[in-house]
This record gives sequence, C-alpha cells and structure tokens, in this order.
Amino acid sequence: MLRRLTPLLIQSRTIKHTVDIKWVRPEYIPAYKAERSGDLEALPPIPETALGQDYALSEEIKDAPEAVKKIFSVGHLGKKEYNILVKSHFMDKVRRHQYDENTAETRIARLTGHIRCLQDTMENDPKNVIAKKTVQELIDKRKKLLKFLRQYDYKKFEWLLEKLNIEYKAHPDTYNKLSRKESLRKLTEMHCENIKNKKLDDYRNLLESQQGPFLTKKLEALKFIRNEQMDLQLPITVTEQDIKKVEEQLEEWTIKDEIKQQARKKKRNILLETE
Repeated sequence: MLRRLTPLLIQSRTIKHTVDIKWVRPEYIPAYKAERSGDLEALPPIPETALGQDYALSEEIKDAPEAVKKIFSVGHLGKKEYNILVKSHFMDKVRRHQYDENTAETRIARLTGHIRCLQDTMENDPKNVIAKKTVQELIDKRKKLLKFLRQYDYKKFEWLLEKLNIEYKAHPDTYNKLSRKESLRKLTEMHCENIKNKKLDDYRNLLESQQGPFLTKKLEALKFIRNEQMDLQLPITVTEQDIKKVEEQLEEWTIKDEIKQQARKKKRNILLETE
C-alpha cells in the first residue's frame, strides 16, 4: 500500500502545485481573418455608381443618361463586377505597364483583391464553407509567391508589401500540437527564468552600489602604499598609472550613480503624483 501511495505523494509536491500558474487556451482565429492572413486594410472605397470594367471603356456610355449609367454600374450589375474592379484597383498599383498581367507582383495583387473580397463575404456569412475553403487556398498561394519574390528580389518584395499594405506571415517551420501540459511546462520555465533574472539583477545592483566605496578605499590604500614606499626608499610597486586608472573608474561610477539617483527621484515623484 505504501509503495502505491509514494508516487502520488511525490507528484503532489511537484512545482506545478507550488507555483500558481494559470493557462487559458488561446482564442481560435480562422485563417481568413486579417490577424493571420496579413491584410492590414479592408476593401478599397469603390462607389456603387462606378461603371463595370468593360462598360467603362465604351465611348457611348459617357454621353448616356444617368438611368443608363445606373444600369451598368456595379451596384446594379452585382458582386462579381465589383470584385473585378477591386482586383483591377490593386493590380494598377503595381503594374509595370498597361499589359502587365502575369508577373509575380501583379499575380500577388490579383490574389490580394480576391482575398479581400472573400474576407468581406466571410464577415457577412461566416458559414459559407466554399468561400472559407477558397480564401484559405488563395492565402496559401499568395504566401508561396511572396516567399519566391522575397528570395529572388527582396527590394521589390518590401515595395510590394508597402504598396498593397499587407504583412508577410510565412508558414511555421514546425507544427507543435497545442496542449495544456506543454503550455504549463513552458510557462513554468519562463517563470523560473524571470525569477533567476530578477535575482541576478538585484545582485548586480548590489555589487554596483558597493563599487564606489570599494574604489574609494582602494584609491586611498594605493596612495598610502606609494607614499610609504617613497618615504622608506623601497622599490615602488604602485605607479601613477595605477592610481590614475582607479580615479577614472571612480569618476565613471560617480556619474552613473548620479544618473541612477535622478531616475529614482523622477520615478518616485511620478508615483506620488499618481497617488
């Protein structure tokens, strides 16, 4: 019976019972959300009165009455024509020339426009499974193109991210399954590391505070030894350079100590004002 109870008693005394660390499972963020896709802005401000891409090229539409223009506007033609204008808006930002359709930057711009449209669709209809699957595939495809451009032309890669207002979030090198046990282990390690660093900082501050009095005593002792050796006509072991070096160290410590004291006074005054 005692042999069976011994492991339980040992486990009850482990660090997870002595350290108060709580772990909460992080909130799940879908892949189409801007936090994971890297899109830093929403759809461009294209009005519903804008003409469709093909109809805007017609010369007759310019002199047509307002009722006719309304029929050929994106507000009347539907979401498909609006999405075409969104893609064209992003592609026009990065085109090399009028007929540039298949370079890496224009393909990324076209994908970005398509992703933004699908993100808007998912915000209005989160249960749209087809749109969710499509936008995840497009985000992965854009990441591959961005990785290619980053490898072969980094300046253009940076320029493209700024133009399209997106953030590159590469796929992680390794995939670790999220679990409570592993997360608690990492949190415990971080907690112990913080305690160690705090104790080291406190000990470092203690030694720095004792450095001034130590250097003062050392300087007095070196001067005394040098004077005694000169008076007794003994071989001089303490040179002027040794004394000068200690004086410089003491001067540096004095300046640093004054700066620390001023910082502490400012912090104390701020705390008193807040109270």
